Amino acid sequence: MYRKQFLEILFIFFSSIIYSQNVISPLDIPLNISGTFGELRNTHFHTGIDIKTKGKQGLKVKSIKDGYVVWIRVNKGGYGKSIYIKHSDGTTSIYAHLKMFSNEIEEYVKKIQYQKKSYEIQNFPEVSKLNFNAGDLIGFTGNTGSSSGPHLHFEVRNSKTNNPINPIKIGLKIFDSIKPKIKGLYVYKVYEDGSYDFLKRISIRKISDGNYEASTIEYIGNLGIGINYYDQQDKTYSKNGAYSIDFNINKQSVFNYKMDKISFDDKRDLKLLVDYENWYINKNKIQKLFTHPKSRYSFIKKSSSEGVFTVLNSDSYIGSIKIEDFNGNRTEIKLKFEGAIKDSLMKISKNKLINPEYEYSFNKNGISVNFPKNSFYNPINLEIKSKNDTLDLGKNIHPINKSFEINYKINSNDTVLNSKGFISKINKYGNPLYLKTKKEDNVWTVKASELGKYTLSVDTISPSVKPINFKKNQWISNLNFLKLKVKDDLSGIRSIKGSINGRWVLFEHEPKNNIISYNFSDNSFPNGKHLLKIEVVDLIGNEYLFETIFFKKY
Repeated sequence: MYRKQFLEILFIFFSSIIYSQNVISPLDIPLNISGTFGELRNTHFHTGIDIKTKGKQGLKVKSIKDGYVVWIRVNKGGYGKSIYIKHSDGTTSIYAHLKMFSNEIEEYVKKIQYQKKSYEIQNFPEVSKLNFNAGDLIGFTGNTGSSSGPHLHFEVRNSKTNNPINPIKIGLKIFDSIKPKIKGLYVYKVYEDGSYDFLKRISIRKISDGNYEASTIEYIGNLGIGINYYDQQDKTYSKNGAYSIDFNINKQSVFNYKMDKISFDDKRDLKLLVDYENWYINKNKIQKLFTHPKSRYSFIKKSSSEGVFTVLNSDSYIGSIKIEDFNGNRTEIKLKFEGAIKDSLMKISKNKLINPEYEYSFNKNGISVNFPKNSFYNPINLEIKSKNDTLDLGKNIHPINKSFEINYKINSNDTVLNSKGFISKINKYGNPLYLKTKKEDNVWTVKASELGKYTLSVDTISPSVKPINFKKNQWISNLNFLKLKVKDDLSGIRSIKGSINGRWVLFEHEPKNNIISYNFSDNSFPNGKHLLKIEVVDLIGNEYLFETIFFKKY
């Protein structure tokens, strides 16, 4: 007991050291947030904060503390251009989706890119190779990678564990006087195995700013609550997640968390913290205030009930849900439960066909799907169909715990199919999405992690390349960049190789706008005529060679 108390005190002490360090804001503008720490995204919990940049790129990004660069990444997706800086207090700060780095880092990165002849790189500089003081320029804001608009993704991690820490806790100041808003309150019947049935939406009325009262919930049995809410900061319309949620029954907390820190392992159970069917079918993000027996969250405070509570016949219960942002703005919903059964809350459960405790296989018409043990979290209804080349696994309303395997037995002498074919997933618009397909003998295989429809697709069309800011045989001495549109309509682009007069040159690639660009300052060529070649290969192996002549005086 005493050892545990000592360790807790020690943790608080060292945490206070980390969080009490003076920090410099990463931007010179007021920090307006479009994404908060820990909020639920489609595939993960958000591990940092997204800082708005007024829709602009090119704002100066500064190191928040003294430190040195430990990791530099340049990716077409993900964080795009990003910098990781390690500090002496045990934290590492991350700056992502940058347009470009500071001159010192930019020179270092381009040297590596030209050495590797690759736009995408990751590099771990030698200790203290790139040193920066607090407030030093390290880059400029952008929209690279999987960003949906110009902003700075800023992140802080524990250097030892690599676990993300809420950046607000290190001392960043964000003005926020707005209380979280409630969009909907929902009640569920919860079973011992963690599965649940949606019962109904509960009407609520606003009493005052930040105070709501729900209509009485009448039922007998095990219940769970779900809420649809959002939080906003001053001077922004972005709808974000909250810092903390506490749900209590008769003044006893049954579900509680604070977004101080999270683990990357938390994302594996992300789908269990939302009403998955509602989210993926209706795009209604209802956060459950109850957990699943198989879930493992580092940020949720453990309790005996884990959010599930039992309403007994003729008994009454008083509850509340408190939602807070990091500045302490609070919204509260008052709840009342009565132990009685109402028809409006009755729902007949369906027969369960697939038990996750067992393996399950389907084989028909040369198409097979193999679900390993524990592919699903709970027993589910699943009707599998196949017709021609299409495999139908039903609507994507059940979260997958473990990826499964889809196999197609190809009995065809069609050389085009065999060389240019692949297994694809059909999206909601009916279009095929390329999946990396393993081909062994006459069996094609993919690993899948979602239900839905799958089929065979063929891609015989080569990518296309089209100049944007110049024409063939044009003098372009006044241009600082070459810009071209590179596009592939089906499988997607695997590689781009550019050269001028036979020398490899760096083309930066922004897949979301299909643009590649070359900076003339990277190299020096003789004045006059130049031959530009761009070789593009898509994911299925279709190639396209673009060639043109331009003239330039350096």
